Amino acid sequence: MQKIIYYNFKWFNTWFIFNIVLTLLVLSCLFCPQIMFYKQMYVIIGAVVFSWLVWAYKYLYPQKMAIITDESIKIDHSAPLKWADIVAAEEREIYCCLKKRKIIVLLPRDNLDYKYSWLQKHNPGFTAFSIPLYGLLSPRDEAEIRQIIEQHIKIKALAK
Repeated sequence: MQKIIYYNFKWFNTWFIFNIVLTLLVLSCLFCPQIMFYKQMYVIIGAVVFSWLVWAYKYLYPQKMAIITDESIKIDHSAPLKWADIVAAEEREIYCCLKKRKIIVLLPRDNLDYKYSWLQKHNPGFTAFSIPLYGLLSPRDEAEIRQIIEQHIKIKALAK
């Protein structure tokens, strides 16, 4: 069995509105052709096109949050973590963007020979194996990933 869970980003956001405004500003410059002769205008057009391309990649192309198999779980772009190497799972609240956010943390056994990514080594709020539960997934996917983890290891509930 292989289950892929995708992030559920909302595409209509501040970045989308910012891109619309920038595009309208660049298009308004077409009414004054002298501006098009400035080299800076080509840099601005390039920045607008780049911003739209990155926005399209993030919001139109499905982004994988987890790939879950019977043997392992792979979170984002990290290497797969075997279920047998997880000793505990717990729900935590952390501060992210000045708000309290819920995550599920998978705690691997000690002395695990794992290829940690740069972000896994240098992210203070999240541990190396954290699953977000604050709106980046659909509610159905949050419940499903919680259920799949519970099948393999008990999740220690959030202390209140």
